[in-house]
Amino acid sequence: MLQSLDEGSYSGGGMGDHPITWCRPQSSGRAFYTGLGHTQESYADPNFRTLLLGGIRYAARATNADCRPETGYTPLYNGSTTGWSQAGPGSFANSDATLTSQGGMGMLWHNAREFRSYSLKLDWKLTGDSNSGVIVGFPATGDPDTALDTGYEVQIDATDTADKTTGAIYGFQAADLAARDAALNPPGQWNTYELLVEGERLQVFLNGSRINDFTNTDPVRSLQQGHIGIQNHGAGDVVDFRNIRIKELAGTPGGTSALRGVGSSRCLDVNGASQANGALAQIWDCHGQANQQWTSTSAGELRVYGTRCLDVNGAGTADGTAVIIWDCNGQDNQKWRLNADGTVTAVGANKCLDVSGTANGTKARIWTCTGGANQRWTRV
Repeated sequence: MLQSLDEGSYSGGGMGDHPITWCRPQSSGRAFYTGLGHTQESYADPNFRTLLLGGIRYAARATNADCRPETGYTPLYNGSTTGWSQAGPGSFANSDATLTSQGGMGMLWHNAREFRSYSLKLDWKLTGDSNSGVIVGFPATGDPDTALDTGYEVQIDATDTADKTTGAIYGFQAADLAARDAALNPPGQWNTYELLVEGERLQVFLNGSRINDFTNTDPVRSLQQGHIGIQNHGAGDVVDFRNIRIKELAGTPGGTSALRGVGSSRCLDVNGASQANGALAQIWDCHGQANQQWTSTSAGELRVYGTRCLDVNGAGTADGTAVIIWDCNGQDNQKWRLNADGTVTAVGANKCLDVSGTANGTKARIWTCTGGANQRWTRV
């Protein structure tokens, strides 16, 4: 579904809020539909004409696009660069919710938090024979070369050797070039990448078609933890990016990790390594022991010791309510949402996992979400 129409927003409509424009693959063909366009005025509207032209181009296979349903994604960039930092020379211009590379070789990277298993989607467009890429799986760094040496770059380049052109894991594995060529839009048109990271496996989808399937075996690199960046390659390499969004995958390989507080650099910890119901959650120096290892599940739980869940004491909702561990029971006070900005939301209370200080032993609690460093966490 590309658009919905709320007939309650004007007089005379009786169908409520319903789909009005959509696209889909159909066997070996493509279908596009819109219920708009019933008036002469519609065809004078430039936005409608752009929509209609895009639908015709998609159905005629003059443009490739990903028409798979998309739900559950959180924007990392949609006009605001909050949470992003430039590393190295060059920069990105930010206009009309689009980032445009300038000079380099540098990298704009999302420094707010690291990610483990996820689906990352973004749109990109080349100008001529330009060069860029999307870099994943690297530790926090102000040096773009370090990111390339410790992570993996999914290449964007109209022409180069097989292992260094669009869809390649740069220098490691070429894309399926036949599949890539069938899915690729030429310079001047938008393309969509999905980078699907599950454990040490990285799959690359271009406009909905899988074009690369790579598994990391390098002991000095890991896809199970790291940051995300986009490259500005150099003078004359002009690449646009827009609509960068992410969906974290619960219950996937590598789902167990420590949660380190951004403000304190200490880890979420069970007091005294106790396994008893009611033991308090706190922060403590990170040491990797079992009482600091949290598993995110498809049910939204954060489990420790396998059978205990991070729990809002007494199903409370007030600011300052303590966070404890308890036998997992599936209730809302044991469900947590890991957000792209690093905050962790208690679903039942709709408040954030919070600490009031940075010292060892500071108790975890819930508090109204502010986005402060004391409410942001990263997986380590």
